[in-house]
Amino acid sequence: MSQPDNYLDKEFQITKDFQRFNQKNDIFNRAMWDDTVDPKKFFISYDIANYAPKKSKGFDHWDYAMRNASWHMTDVVGEMKFKTEGRVEGFTDYYSIQTAGPPSKAILPSLEETTRRIKKAATALGAGMVGICTLDRRWVYTNNYSRKDQTNPKLDLPASLKYAIVLILPMDYDLSKTIPSALGGSTTGLGYASSLNTANALAQFITNLGYEAIASLNDTALNIPMAIEAGLGEYGRNGLLITPKYGPNVRIAKVMTDIPLAIDQPISFGVKEFCGHCRKCSDGCPVKAIAKDAPTSVAPNFSSLSHITKWTVNAERCFKFWVGMNSDCSICIRVCPYNKDYTKWWNRLGIKLANSPLRKFMLWLDGKLKFGERYTAKWWWEK
Repeated sequence: MSQPDNYLDKEFQITKDFQRFNQKNDIFNRAMWDDTVDPKKFFISYDIANYAPKKSKGFDHWDYAMRNASWHMTDVVGEMKFKTEGRVEGFTDYYSIQTAGPPSKAILPSLEETTRRIKKAATALGAGMVGICTLDRRWVYTNNYSRKDQTNPKLDLPASLKYAIVLILPMDYDLSKTIPSALGGSTTGLGYASSLNTANALAQFITNLGYEAIASLNDTALNIPMAIEAGLGEYGRNGLLITPKYGPNVRIAKVMTDIPLAIDQPISFGVKEFCGHCRKCSDGCPVKAIAKDAPTSVAPNFSSLSHITKWTVNAERCFKFWVGMNSDCSICIRVCPYNKDYTKWWNRLGIKLANSPLRKFMLWLDGKLKFGERYTAKWWWEK
C-alpha cells in the first residue's frame, strides 16, 4: 500500500516556512544549557542517593525506590557511552548496542509477507501495536545534543534508511491512576524499559537478516508524526498520540531500517472531534500548559514546532511543574477519557460512543462515573 505524501500537510496545515527541530531545544536538553530552565534536583533525584521524600502521599521512600527501579535499565544502558562519547542513547542519541549482522542478506518473501513477519516479530518482542511509514526526513532532528560537553553537532543518519517501524508500548494502567506521584512515575519508567528491550531486539532481528536497523526512543526524530503516518492513532489536545487500543497511556519507540516494507495508512476514529469538545486535560493541568482553544500554528516557545497547526503543550510551564514535584506528571494522561482499560467491554463501548455523535454524552458519563480521578499510592501498594 502506498501512503499519501501530503496527509500530515493537509491534516496539520504545514506551511512552506516549517523547519526541522534542533534537539538542543528540547525542554529537557534546555535544562542543561538554558539558565531560564532550572532543573534543580529533578534529574539527580533519579539516583536514589539524592531522592527527597515529601509529606505528600505517593512521594515516600518506597515510592521513589519503585520509580527509580523502573528507570534502572533504561538509564544504565542509555548512559554506557556517556563518559567516553557523551551519548545518552534513547534520549539524545540512537542506540549503538547492536552486534554485527551476517555477510549476506536473507532471502525475502513477498513485500506483504516480509512486512507480516516483521510485525509478528515486533509483537512477540513486546510491542502492543506496530505500524510502518516511510521515514519523512522533516521529522528527523537537525542536530544531536551532548549533555556532557554542550556541543550540538549535525545529526548524521544514514541516507539508506527509508522506513520507520513505529512501536507502541502500553504503560501500566493502574499506576497511571496514582499520577501525579513518584510512584506514578513508575509507569513511565516501565514504559521506557519495555521500549528499550523491544526496539533494540527488533533492530537486532533485522540486523541478523542482513539489513540496516537503528533502534530509537525519544532521540533522533519526532515520534508522534511518524506514529500518525503509520496508522497507530490520532493527535490529541494534550499533545499526545491517542491510540485506539490503549488511549494516550503509551510510550512510542521506532526502528529505522532499509528492509523493504509495505506502508500503513493513517487512521481517523474521532479523536479530533472529541478533543474539540473535551477540556479535561486542559482543565486538569495545574499550570495551564495545555491550550483550551483551537489549534494554532504559533508555538508558545522555541521548544515546540511552528508553522504547523496543532494543539501544543507549553513545555516550559509543564517542565517547571515537574521540577517542583521532583517527578514527571502525566495528569493529562490520567484524566483523558481515552485512558481506559480496553480489555473491559464497557470501556470498548465507551470509545465507540466517544467516536460517534454521542460523544458529548460519553464525556458526561465519563465524569459521572468518576473516570480519571486520582487514586492513592496506598491503594496501589495494597491492591
